[in-house]
Amino acid sequence: MSKEEPEIDELWREFQNANSDIQQKRDNVIKEITKNTVLNEYPAKLSITTALDELIACFSLGGQFKNYYRYGSYDSCKRQREKFWFAIKHGSLMEGKDKPVEELNDKELNSRVKIQEFFKKRLLEDKARGSSEDIWDARKELQSYPFK
Repeated sequence: MSKEEPEIDELWREFQNANSDIQQKRDNVIKEITKNTVLNEYPAKLSITTALDELIACFSLGGQFKNYYRYGSYDSCKRQREKFWFAIKHGSLMEGKDKPVEELNDKELNSRVKIQEFFKKRLLEDKARGSSEDIWDARKELQSYPFK
């Protein structure tokens, strides 16, 4: 930094401090999720058709336009491709009723656990990447007329 512009130097130091605060907040959220969640809180089923629909929507003109508008680049749809291939291996083709855990065979139970681990890993990745929650705290109580 230059000695001629102390205001810019001070602003830069504030910006660096804010980044460390944001990273600390992200780390706290990740620790909380890791410590206080159980796999039963995550989806246990994954539909191949839904994963395929999400992949097609990402590659479509509208999906690419939305990504370009938001982020300034085109999307390679890596997350959707990963989800689709995971769904091919562990998901089901048709949506059905959830069976109780006692009625599941070993293959179904193993698949259910892998799907729940997949969704937990995705949530942790999303929280580590950051979002508006880094700056804004969620409201504890709902407002009766929020737009008034």
